[in-house]
Amino acid sequence: MPRVLILYGTTDGHTAKIASAMADALRAEGSAVETRDAGHLAGDVRPEEYDEVIVAASIHAQGYQRAVTRWVRRHAAALNERPTAFISVCLAVLEDRPEVREDLRRIKERFFARTGWHPMLSEHVAGALPYSRYGWVKKWIIKRIVAKAGGDTDTTRDYEYTDWDALRGFVRAFAARGEVALADRMT
Repeated sequence: MPRVLILYGTTDGHTAKIASAMADALRAEGSAVETRDAGHLAGDVRPEEYDEVIVAASIHAQGYQRAVTRWVRRHAAALNERPTAFISVCLAVLEDRPEVREDLRRIKERFFARTGWHPMLSEHVAGALPYSRYGWVKKWIIKRIVAKAGGDTDTTRDYEYTDWDALRGFVRAFAARGEVALADRMT
């Protein structure tokens, strides 16, 4: 039974929900899974203690959570020695424009270059608009940004855009590739 760490960074809580869903999917595949919030680590979590690692973080202001970036940079060598995956959570995934896709690719590649980590798999996943959690200033700013993109602007409700079936499919693919990589490491 592979031991899997899911380390995540979350700003408004949705990436934590994504991490929990991935953990459930991996447990269904027979893995022992531990999820940890990079922003609330008590002591250091070492990737060497796990067979596989998934890191999930959301994009805000052209980058990922600092706690995730620091942890990945500190442990890049160990991460590069085992099966790993990266989940990049962002609402811009919903915009089907080449310039948006290119911007998302650049943000992710800059993260990999700055940290020195090269995951086996990576994926962009649509996040959520939890208007009910925003203060009035953030709600107003987010509503303006979302309106420009043609998104949902009714601030009296929350919106969730994650394709849960696609996320579970990604996790199954990671688990299968991880099993092959682990078998190769043991021979």
